[in-house]
Amino acid sequence: MKNLLKFYLFIATFFLAITCLQAQNAQIPKKEQNFDLALGMGENSSFSYALSWNQSHGMFSSNKFRLGYGIRFSGFTGSELNYITAPADLTGNDATIDTLLISSPHSLGLSALINLQYQFSPKFKIGFNIDAIGLGFGSTNDARFISSENTGQYPETVAASPSSFNLLLGGDNDLGQIKSEFYIAYALSEKTWIRGGMDMTFSEYTTSQELANANDRFRSKPMLIFLAVSFNPFNK
Repeated sequence: MKNLLKFYLFIATFFLAITCLQAQNAQIPKKEQNFDLALGMGENSSFSYALSWNQSHGMFSSNKFRLGYGIRFSGFTGSELNYITAPADLTGNDATIDTLLISSPHSLGLSALINLQYQFSPKFKIGFNIDAIGLGFGSTNDARFISSENTGQYPETVAASPSSFNLLLGGDNDLGQIKSEFYIAYALSEKTWIRGGMDMTFSEYTTSQELANANDRFRSKPMLIFLAVSFNPFNK
């Protein structure tokens, strides 16, 4: 993690130095919208993808601080991933945390997103976005239930499918698939940006029956590295 943060700091400093050395005649726009394609990779063959539309609005006279909104279709896959107990009222105690092992998860989400940015110049910005509310879907998987309390009263193999409702509530209170990105962005042209950074896609599955502690929700919280391309066809 420390090496990853050093890498982000280096990239940010590099692009900022380039931006400061270049003569900037263009102004930061008051309003901007983009179509975006993002791909991420992580451990255990974790892979994320997302296609989104978002619009941002500059605040104050400089337009550097920007608030935005949009909609995002996202997907997450992996191999032999451990999904742990999801509800917040159970995650605070190690004794009530169980594991659902899913060999080939593939969860999908369609959600409204919130976007916060700080644009240093017309060619360089940093930002954060996160899903707020939406729908989750995907195929049903046979999962292995791992629990110290399972002495035969719960099945070892249980059907599980992506949770159907996504809602940002904060931390373990979240419901469903919530995707967020911390990123650095650089303008390749007036219409095209490249973004890169850290992707956290909280993928959640719901089992077909309640298991230990009357729980049927399990979550994976991987950390991935992503790259994205944003395009603004309306920019003149």
